[in-house]
Amino acid sequence: MKQNDALAILQSGVSTFITGAPGAGKTFVLNQFIKQARRDGLSVAVTASTGIASTHINGQTIHSWSGIGVATALTDSLLKTIRSRRKRKLQAADILVIDEVSMMHAWLFDMVDQVCRAVRRRTEPFGGLQVVLSGDFFQLPPVSVSSRNSDMIAPSPEYLAMHERYAQAGKNPEGFVTESLVWEELNPAICYLTEQHRQDDGRLLNVLTDIREGRVSDQDTAVLSGRLGILPQVDDVAVHLFPVNRQADGLNDLRLSQIEQPEHVFVAKSTGPANLVQRLKKNMLAPERLMLKKGAAVMALRNDADRQYVNGSIGTVRGFASDSKGGWPIVEFENGNIVTMKQASWEMMDGETVLASVDQVPLRCAWAITIHKSQGMTLDRAVMDLRRTFAPGMGYVALSRVERLDGLFLGGINDRAFLVSSDAVLLDDELRSRSSHASALLEREGIEAFRKELPPVEDEFSQAELF
Repeated sequence: MKQNDALAILQSGVSTFITGAPGAGKTFVLNQFIKQARRDGLSVAVTASTGIASTHINGQTIHSWSGIGVATALTDSLLKTIRSRRKRKLQAADILVIDEVSMMHAWLFDMVDQVCRAVRRRTEPFGGLQVVLSGDFFQLPPVSVSSRNSDMIAPSPEYLAMHERYAQAGKNPEGFVTESLVWEELNPAICYLTEQHRQDDGRLLNVLTDIREGRVSDQDTAVLSGRLGILPQVDDVAVHLFPVNRQADGLNDLRLSQIEQPEHVFVAKSTGPANLVQRLKKNMLAPERLMLKKGAAVMALRNDADRQYVNGSIGTVRGFASDSKGGWPIVEFENGNIVTMKQASWEMMDGETVLASVDQVPLRCAWAITIHKSQGMTLDRAVMDLRRTFAPGMGYVALSRVERLDGLFLGGINDRAFLVSSDAVLLDDELRSRSSHASALLEREGIEAFRKELPPVEDEFSQAELF
């Protein structure tokens, strides 16, 4: 499906799932839709499944927005607390956006649905909200919480009842959101974006396509093996992708210490409640205390409104805007643009309300980053050893960060790098088919085929009456 068709379906008011390979334009479509919806006067709740993902979109986690927090079951006392603290926000929303939905469990998706129905006093899925989901099931999947739950001394009756409902329905509560009890009732339009805006090297795109389809060939292996042992040019900055933070931080600290230049330190400034500020600092990619030197390799962490750089652009610090220690860093990006990098704001939003913000120069040292944190970025060059991947989708995420095969430098590779979720492979054909049906319906009947009318607000009812 093309981006314009997806936007048209989104603007019809129907609940929608935007998916597709990395570089297909999911984030672009999502941002365009959010901007237009807000211009039209609609209240858009922008959320994501993880803290890092939420900072990319200036939103908040779905846990925070819904009031669920760290709970794993919806109890009467929790619902009472949510009603007292979140009722106004949940009732005022018109649209609920959830980004990086591939990392969201089915049980959490159902809990948010239950909260929305109860607080908004509507029996339709999510209390009548237009639900807009975005993600790629071939990327990093939800992390199982079964081990945490196994440590519970006495699971709540609500927790046991929830798992019983999944067992009766033959579904997995820790699977993708498509395993949720509400998925079929929500019945979102599927927009599987097929235009490619990232990889422009046909060989790499073929490898990624074969990984998605679960049919990696000897030719694919040979293509990647051709990048083994090749090193970047001396003057070219390449980001090293590591499975864990310790490895990434260690390389960045080492490389910075080897530059014999004065240090320039930029400390983040924050506003808002301490607990929310701390959450923002934990999840944003910019360090709270950013240390730079002339000659340091850096990565931009935001998109520039003037399009001089984008999130993931690599550059080199050429100097600082003044002789004082606090002068803004001057960065020469690889596209030739030289930019004085001033502070940007990371905000935690609740609808259109700013709950907390952190101001920091949108840079970090670019010698290394974790694969997990690189999700959503586009890199010119990346160095990785895919023998070290340990989770389904991790190798795929790493490989799909670069635009071209000549930007990929491999220290090692084995079959584990090609592992993706088997559930994602099974789902892919269904999602493509439903997306093709949506495209055909749009072409045949126009946008009116997707428009929906919401029923009036119903009387107050209990959680038991809903579920």
